[in-house]
Amino acid sequence: MSQLDSKALGCTVSIFAGACWLLAMGFSLLTGIGEITVTTIGSFHPFFSYTWGGLAIIVIEHLIGGFIVGWVFAWLYNKCTACCKKPEAEPRP
Repeated sequence: MSQLDSKALGCTVSIFAGACWLLAMGFSLLTGIGEITVTTIGSFHPFFSYTWGGLAIIVIEHLIGGFIVGWVFAWLYNKCTACCKKPEAEPRP
């Protein structure tokens, strides 16, 4: 089995999470559509406010949090697959 690259997965999850919030909240701030939904979900984040400054903060939070989640997932995956490897078959004489 191949191993996951912890840094690469962390960066991927980080960028995806940050981009999702950037697009969703940016669209909501520009149009007003989904304001209640974004505000409700955002209330679970520290330092959140429904402003352009709040958008920058929540994107930064997701960039940091996404990297940590992706890195930990890859690390756990690699640990679990390492202990569950099948032993190499010995060649027959």
